[in-house]
Amino acid sequence: MSRVSVVGLSPDVGELSRGMVRVPGLTPPWEVPVVVARGRQVGPTLVVTSGVHAAEYVPIEAVTQFSRQLDLELLRGTFIAVLIVNMPGFYERTIYVNPRDGKNINRVFPRSPTGSASERVADFLVREVIDGADAYIDAHCGDLIEALLPFTISIESGSPKVDQRSASLATAFGLPYSMAITRDSIQGTSSGTASGRGIPAIAAEVGQQGICDPAAVETYRNGLHRVAAELGMLPPIPGPRETAIQLREFAWLRAGTTGSFLPAVRVGENVTKGQPVGSLRDLFGEELIEIRANADGVVTFCVTCLPVKEGDPLLGIGVLA
Repeated sequence: MSRVSVVGLSPDVGELSRGMVRVPGLTPPWEVPVVVARGRQVGPTLVVTSGVHAAEYVPIEAVTQFSRQLDLELLRGTFIAVLIVNMPGFYERTIYVNPRDGKNINRVFPRSPTGSASERVADFLVREVIDGADAYIDAHCGDLIEALLPFTISIESGSPKVDQRSASLATAFGLPYSMAITRDSIQGTSSGTASGRGIPAIAAEVGQQGICDPAAVETYRNGLHRVAAELGMLPPIPGPRETAIQLREFAWLRAGTTGSFLPAVRVGENVTKGQPVGSLRDLFGEELIEIRANADGVVTFCVTCLPVKEGDPLLGIGVLA
């Protein structure tokens, strides 16, 4: 058992502790809800963080439900979860960024204890929560303005042992699509940082558009259970799991100018390179830019709001492996 406590939450064997844990050095205070569950049997430590993006509700609810439904008599090892990282953004319903400093927390890892609010939170999570884990899940979904297909990402560190474990956890989650990417390609993320520290790490995305959909929550909760079972922490869920379609990469399309975005495709549609997939228009409805697919693949991500700023992501095309 690698870890049994997080900043004052130290349950005994067969017990669960939960409470608001303060990130040091921040005024006004920044507190995050943390759960630490310790099984009756020795085993690995699984760490999950959700709510890094505060309006991604499906994983927040799924991780919360999973922590409440844990059977500590069956649990082997320790389960640690930060239920909502971006607490300042949660009740403000803020997308992407932390409203304290306007930064995307999942782009500043690992940072330091003397930086801005987001940087201090990232440092706290690495030092006090993620370090010492045997596996890490970065829990996400589509934000308030994002539609997406469920997928997992396994993070490649360069260590064959770590990478093989990450891939097995991504497969175990049981989502329709999966992809492996190098940690160097996602610098500043919690999962890339964990992978670089020798911790098997995945990101899982289920849910979209600010809808706390019960079916999506159940899918995510089952995925958490399957990962815990893959680690030997819980008994397996009976029945088959979905075999993921492997993606080689995401081909991203971004806004070439500020304007109104009207997509011509939906997530789940297959597209071919050069196919019209949307347009950017001015406030009078005049077309500014026709957007064409930059690769063959399946539309995995699509922004669903009208206003976009130059440089914003619009579409993500999953390129088949």
